[in-house]
Amino acid sequence: FRMGIFTIQPAPFPAKVPSTYLSVGTLTFFVAYLPAMTAYFCIGSTLVLQRDIISNYSLSNCPHVKSPLPPISYSIGMWEPQKIVWLFALMLHLPSRLLLIRCIPQIYLPGLGQYILYASGTVEALALICVSVFTVDSIIGFHAHAGFFVVWWAAAVTCMGHIIHLQRLIGLKDTCPYTHKRWWIKIGIMSAFIAVSTGVTIFYPLSQIYCSAVAFTIFCLCEYSVVGLNCALWAVFLREFGRLYDGFQITAVKMREEKEESKTERRFHSEPALETKVAKL
Repeated sequence: FRMGIFTIQPAPFPAKVPSTYLSVGTLTFFVAYLPAMTAYFCIGSTLVLQRDIISNYSLSNCPHVKSPLPPISYSIGMWEPQKIVWLFALMLHLPSRLLLIRCIPQIYLPGLGQYILYASGTVEALALICVSVFTVDSIIGFHAHAGFFVVWWAAAVTCMGHIIHLQRLIGLKDTCPYTHKRWWIKIGIMSAFIAVSTGVTIFYPLSQIYCSAVAFTIFCLCEYSVVGLNCALWAVFLREFGRLYDGFQITAVKMREEKEESKTERRFHSEPALETKVAKL
């Protein structure tokens, strides 16, 4: 029948199977490029917007020693608007990261290496959330923040190492020149990541023990490099993945027919029982 200018008529439901398509290029941007771009934007804007604060910033154990650079934990975790920008970027980053961590290990044969890649990638993402939320001035303090950073670092190294190891096992690097070159690039990135991470653990204590502004500056530069190198390895790996696959098709899966039948049977058998009970009452 008709209601004004609108016509109500039967229509198929659902009209079609719900689905969407996510390209590897888009996911690569959110997983690899967005975190690095946002982190360096926060650092750069801190040097401009918080210039007065940085000029008065001193080492925690050496009040008379000034630091020319802010630690990345302060740039993305304490000062606004950088903190808000970083959390917004993290909100965009995590869904893509978790999707890839769930799907990409499936290109390898099931086994311990695949499970370790699942676990390390998931722990890395969750630890990144904790590092960003529980900052140095949070209620649980600096040591908890540092502990979450260590967990993130260990998961990141494990994930990097297993990506390289699994590619070595499948032998593709020995048959494809492109993959062979990228495999060595990933080894170089991981080696640099470990080197600058070692610099973080060495130069921060030295800066506090000897009240050295130079050591603290090197510590800050190593921190900046850790972020960039982690994103660089994911960018290289996802570029390789993009040569095999264009993207991900996410499609709704209908309920199995046997489940529907079992529900119908349960409903059919329950109704007479209800009628019998009512009849006895």
